[in-house]
Amino acid sequence: MEKTISIRLDKGFVRSLDRIGADYSGRSSFMRELLNLGLQEYRTELAVEKYMQGEVSTWKAAEIANLSLRKMNQLLRERGVEMHYSEQSLREDLG
Repeated sequence: MEKTISIRLDKGFVRSLDRIGADYSGRSSFMRELLNLGLQEYRTELAVEKYMQGEVSTWKAAEIANLSLRKMNQLLRERGVEMHYSEQSLREDLG
């Protein structure tokens, strides 16, 4: 079920959206796509941050980011994040 959410945007932001979203059939579909991309980016950054702080295992980080474990590991390697796997991470992954 979809839900309607209203937001206020300044004119400059709307002009930028119109220019960028010119290839989309309508502003509404463009906004949904933009929000989905932003949400995915936010989830990914949150997962990496939690992993780097030792709060979650790679498995849990992948779950937060909505990525496969393989893609999460690849992302962490690409960002130069030191991989760690503790006994606590193992318990979290198995539990």
